[in-house]
Amino acid sequence: MLSSHLLHELMTTLAHLPGPETLPPDPAPAPPPGNAATAINKVVSYIKWGAGISLIACFFAGLIAFAGGRIWDHHRAGRMGTTMILCSMFGGLLYGTGYTLLATFAGG
Repeated sequence: MLSSHLLHELMTTLAHLPGPETLPPDPAPAPPPGNAATAINKVVSYIKWGAGISLIACFFAGLIAFAGGRIWDHHRAGRMGTTMILCSMFGGLLYGTGYTLLATFAGG
């Protein structure tokens, strides 16, 4: 009894949903109005600056953790420091080549 009532309610609800003919049109891409393009570029440049500073900070923090782990014979800290150094080096490699790769893949 309950399942037939739920099925009836489901079918009634689905019958009232709009079909594909009532979807809004798909507009063509357009540049942002006014001075928004330079504002977006400024935000992206801030993010790139923060990423660069983060990579440098990660490298030096890894160097400190590696040195501290080796000085005080704490092998886990030394391994974590090595991991941080390697991650920051590969991150720097991606940071340096990322724009070129994306522009090449995008056909720009």
